Amino acid sequence: MIRYAIFVNGEKTQEGELSPGEHVAGRSRSADVRLAEPDISGKHLKLAVAADGVYAENLSSHGTLLQGAALAGRRKLQDGDVLTLGKHTEFRMEIPETPAPSGVDGEMKTVIPGKPSECPPLPDNGKTEIPSAAEKEPAKPEAAGDALPENPPQDENVLQTDVMHTRLASLEEMNLLRHADRKRSTGKLFKTILGCVGALILLVVLYSLKASPEEANLTWPVDSAGKALGAFADPGNGGHNSGGFSLAFPNIKGKTTQERQKDQIVINTWCGKDASVPLRIFFLQKQSPDFLTRDRKAVFSAMLGELQQKNHRWNLAQISDVFFIGSENGLPCLSVEYRRETDGKSWYGEALFFRTGDRAFLRLAEVPAEERARAQNFLSNTPFLKFSIVYLHGHWEGNGDYNFDGNTDVMMDEVSRHLSKQAPFEWARTYLLLQNVLMESIRTRNATLETDALMQLRRLRAMQTVWYNAQKIQYDTARLYNDKRQENAILELSKTVFSSPDDLRYFTLRRNIWD
Repeated sequence: MIRYAIFVNGEKTQEGELSPGEHVAGRSRSADVRLAEPDISGKHLKLAVAADGVYAENLSSHGTLLQGAALAGRRKLQDGDVLTLGKHTEFRMEIPETPAPSGVDGEMKTVIPGKPSECPPLPDNGKTEIPSAAEKEPAKPEAAGDALPENPPQDENVLQTDVMHTRLASLEEMNLLRHADRKRSTGKLFKTILGCVGALILLVVLYSLKASPEEANLTWPVDSAGKALGAFADPGNGGHNSGGFSLAFPNIKGKTTQERQKDQIVINTWCGKDASVPLRIFFLQKQSPDFLTRDRKAVFSAMLGELQQKNHRWNLAQISDVFFIGSENGLPCLSVEYRRETDGKSWYGEALFFRTGDRAFLRLAEVPAEERARAQNFLSNTPFLKFSIVYLHGHWEGNGDYNFDGNTDVMMDEVSRHLSKQAPFEWARTYLLLQNVLMESIRTRNATLETDALMQLRRLRAMQTVWYNAQKIQYDTARLYNDKRQENAILELSKTVFSSPDDLRYFTLRRNIWD
């Protein structure tokens, strides 16, 4: 029977058997094998169980990996093959081998027992003869004259030997025998102990020379005390300690290099617990007023296109949905996996994109392509960035529908009134006003107006944090007392206040995840 096991983030979530025929795996309710991960298509993978084996076919634009390589067309599976769907879902197949028929060339043979041995021939007369009693009895002496003599003569040497065999050992001889036996026993014991000690020393030497097992999934390198080896690079905004953000990377003494160019940082280092796998990190930034009115994904695609123009040997996967880095309001990001050829080597990596105002940032992290299976989770779950809470509170992006026809002073006065009243239902309009003022300050290059608007934006975010935490406490209290009505009222109120999809709390509230 064909069996499968499904693992999500390394943990088994379900298993089952596949009967003959076709089976579809995906998030669709009509799928034969239901999967719940958000990066799985409705109909993602087709598995066909035929008489000659099991076949897999990708149905999703997200793609499917077979043993770490892209699944193209209809492929026959082997026992133990792993199909990767999305970023975290794995199909592990158990396909038993069909037992081969016995005999040469697959033919069944019948073993015929040999003929029984032939009986000995009968005598010529056809009779069976039985020996007489005279033949059975041993011969006896025929006459008294033939009897043995009473005292037969004996050899003198024979008499002497018998005496030696039968005499008692002296006390000295017995002590000598005991000493020799004790010496033999002591020698055997010493040899046994020496052999055990030698075997133990050999095992210790072999264990010390044995190489440490290879990591199943790459991690951040650590020193002998288990402390992470890392450092930070300032991309030009002062770093996370000064209210900006920093580029984080593994820092291996004597093995890590850092190169800075205009609007670009290149870091060559190593990853893995024992720093055994090469890791390259690229950080690029670009500034343009056009970023204020262009879609986030369009800007990301344009920056990737510029990289492909410099090196055409890029293979890009599908750009991810928006996700967030950091806490509270968070920082909206996009990412895409890629594979590229450069300098005669093949590299696998992940590109991460985010922007603030009229600045767009792109971070690439890559390892040799042969390490893709071990490095995929590490690159996907490690942003290599550290943001300060001040930067997150001051994060903003432009609006494609921007058409300014107002007065920035009037808008700032209205923002000040809204914040003074601390009215949560007016915070959505407050953010839109500040967004328009900030876009106008960039367009007119009014640094003073930009500074004032950013200060009010951080004030708004701080007030949102306090209010959100208060609602969370009330929600937890209602749950403690099993007050469903109060729970729903607090949840719906919070959804109304946090109505912008550029805020992490917009998604957490709609999933009813407060932390």
